[in-house]
Amino acid sequence: MSRQSKARRDIRRKQAPARPIRRLGDALQPHAQLVDADGSVVGGAGFRDREWVLVLGGKAVTATESAAMMLAMLKHAVAVQERGGRMLELHVSAALDTAATHEAMAAGKSLPQYLDMLEAERVERLAEAAPGAGQGDRAAPLAH
Repeated sequence: MSRQSKARRDIRRKQAPARPIRRLGDALQPHAQLVDADGSVVGGAGFRDREWVLVLGGKAVTATESAAMMLAMLKHAVAVQERGGRMLELHVSAALDTAATHEAMAAGKSLPQYLDMLEAERVERLAEAAPGAGQGDRAAPLAH
């Protein structure tokens, strides 16, 4: 390869139009919002590529195929913030609520019962990972 070919290639790259960043997957469809006392949205959940995506502070934190699990995570985020003195309101779309209710019914439970079961599993996993770490979490059940 000659020295001129590299120079020509570099010039060609600089003159080429900028290529937009292509995102993988579909656009995120919002289905839940965490709203603080000032009315600012601080987090929420959306649906993209057959997964529910949890968004906190403008960043996607995790994703799950379970609508009920997403609802449980959102309610847990509200409970954690309330314990810290910050009040949040959870606004959920009918689609997310319906999907979570269908999951609960498939498990033979009502939605509040199913969410309580998911919260109990979360506390149990936390206790197994770090014995004694889940003690503070047990005192605050999910608010329905």
